[in-house]
Order: sequence, then structure tokens, then C-alpha cells
Amino acid sequence: MATYDNAYSYISCSTNITEKIAKIDAVIAALEDISLIAAGKAHINEYELDDGQTKIKASYRSPKAIADSIDAYTKIRERWVNKCIGSVVVLRDAGSNNIYNR
Repeated sequence: MATYDNAYSYISCSTNITEKIAKIDAVIAALEDISLIAAGKAHINEYELDDGQTKIKASYRSPKAIADSIDAYTKIRERWVNKCIGSVVVLRDAGSNNIYNR
């Protein structure tokens, strides 16, 4: 079983971007679980991710720090998903939409 000191080491050992997305999802899930516990306390909290093959253990000083980490990982995840499937923006003329022009 591999043991990692931080989430960066765990995620960066991935061989492709879909594997990185799956690992970041696991980290976000672990952070969300600990944020429920941290909501009632404001001291150092630890979370541990153990998927049977790897272990990560990290600590945070406050619920705000946990929320900030979740936000950061979510932004990174969205960037990676957009690399895989792409993102599309559709620009339409406001006058061409009959629903709003009644």
C-alpha cells in the first residue's frame, strides 16, 4: 500500500488526466466529510483518504481552510474536465429569442 504525505503527491502520480480527475474527486469527498466534523469544532482537524491501495493524511487548522481547499480542488478539477471534453460557449442575439421578446 502506498502512503502519501499530501494530496499533491497522490494526484501527481497519475498517468493520465482521467485518473487525476478520479483522484481529485476522492480528495474532495474526503475534505467534504471532514468539513462536516470541522463545522462543530475550530481546532486542527485531520482527514485521511484510504482507498485500499493508498493512504493520504493531512491536517487543517479551521473549517475555512477546509472550504478553501475544496474550492481550489474543484476549480482544478473543472479545468481538467474541460481539457478532456472541452467547453462550449454559445452566443445568441437577444432579438432572436422569441421567448423573451413577447
